[in-house]
Amino acid sequence: MNPWNQPTERDYNRRIFDEELNDFLPAKIFDAHVHIAGAGGLATPYSCGGVPLTGYTYEELAADLALAYPGRETGAFCFGFPVPTYDTAGSNRYVGGAADFQRFFPLRLLDPLRDTAATVAADLDRYRFLGFKPYPDYARPTDIPNVEIPEMLPDWAMALAHERRLVVMLHIPRPGRLEDALNRRQIRELCTRWPGAKIILAHAGRAYYRRGIVGLLDGLRELPNLYFDVAMMQHWEVLAYLFREVATEKLLYGSDIPIALAQGKAVEINHQYSYVTPRPWSLALCDDKGRIRFTSFLNEELRALRQAAEAVRWSKAQIGAFFHDNARALVEKINRRNQVRK
Repeated sequence: MNPWNQPTERDYNRRIFDEELNDFLPAKIFDAHVHIAGAGGLATPYSCGGVPLTGYTYEELAADLALAYPGRETGAFCFGFPVPTYDTAGSNRYVGGAADFQRFFPLRLLDPLRDTAATVAADLDRYRFLGFKPYPDYARPTDIPNVEIPEMLPDWAMALAHERRLVVMLHIPRPGRLEDALNRRQIRELCTRWPGAKIILAHAGRAYYRRGIVGLLDGLRELPNLYFDVAMMQHWEVLAYLFREVATEKLLYGSDIPIALAQGKAVEINHQYSYVTPRPWSLALCDDKGRIRFTSFLNEELRALRQAAEAVRWSKAQIGAFFHDNARALVEKINRRNQVRK
C-alpha cells in the first residue's frame, strides 16, 4: 500500500479537502495529466516524491481518484512514465490495451529514435490512442539539455497527429523553458504547420515560477490549437496570470498523479523553483528534521487553483469548464474523428 493510502495521511488529506476544497470543486473532474504503468511494469522503481513505485495500474488510479476527489465523477488522459530505460513498447501496450474509453483515455509514449510512422499508425489503429506523449529524454538521450521540439516530434509523427486530429502532450525541453526564445518560436511553428493537432503545453510550459511565464505568452495564447495544462503547478500568482492571459476554453486541469499524491509542496526561491518533501527525492529539498506537517502535492495544487480562480473571479461555469468540460470536448472530437475513420 502506498503511503498516501495509509490512514494517517489519508485522513489528514481528506480533512483538508473537506475544509478547504470541497465547496470549490465541481461535480465532474477530468484530469488531463496522469501516468500509468502495469503491475511490475517499471523495471527500476520510479520515485514519486520519494515514494518508490514499480507500477501504477488503472485499478490503483481509480481507487486513488475516489480518495483524492471524494464524491466526484472522474476521468483522465493516461500515459506511461517517459523513461527511456523502461520498456516503452510494453508500457504503450498496457496503457492502450487496458483503457476503458469511458473514464480513462490513453496517450501513446513517442520515442522518435525507435518508432516509425508505420509502427505508430498501427498502434493508433489497434489501441485507439487519442494522441502522443513525447519527452525530451527520448529525442536526444546523450544531450538532453539541448533537445529541440522538432526532434521530439518529427514530421511523420506530426503528420499523423494533424491528419487524425490527435492530442500532443508536450513537455517542452531546454533549461530556459518558455524563457527560451527558440522554444517559443518552435511552439508557434508546430501549431501553425500542423493545425489539426491539439498541442497541450504540459505544466503550462513548465512555468512553475513567475519569471517562467510573465510576459512570455505573447504569440502563443492566440494559437487556436494550443492548450495549457497545470499539472504540479502550486504557485497561485502564476496560475492567476495564466487565467488572465489565456481564454478559459484553452485551459485544462491536470495533476501529475501519481507524483501529485505524495506529500510535499513546490516553492519559488529567487526566480527558481524546487519541491520540499518529507522523504528524500532527487528533485526536492528534504525536511529531514520533520519540522513540517505536509499534505499531498495534489491538495497544494487545488489550494493554489482555488486562490487563482478567486483572484480572477471565475464563474462556476468557468470552473466547471476548466476542471472537466474542456478536456472532455477534446475527447469527443477525437472519438468522432475515429468513428469517421472506421
